[in-house]
Amino acid sequence: MKYLKKYNENQEEQDPIFVITKIKEEYPSDSVKKMLEKEIKHWIPDEEDPDFYSTSGNGEAEDVIINQLIGWFDKKYYSLSDENFEKVKQLILKEYEFLNFNY
Repeated sequence: MKYLKKYNENQEEQDPIFVITKIKEEYPSDSVKKMLEKEIKHWIPDEEDPDFYSTSGNGEAEDVIINQLIGWFDKKYYSLSDENFEKVKQLILKEYEFLNFNY
């Protein structure tokens, strides 16, 4: 029995659409925007101009939020394969366009 995989952990059974649907249910756009605003504050040195991140950042805050969203799903449901992680990341960038640093 210890060699049996959980049903949902089978790579063929992983559905990126299911993942993005669950993420959207848990994290509406407004709450993700608030998460991003809080995260950006961590990337601005204390005495710098508030626009510092928009001119000097490289999308670090956005990556943190994307990883938090996927991490929530991993903990609540199942871990994604590397291939599906990238697919879900692309779906997140389409759903929450403001997380695309080049937006």
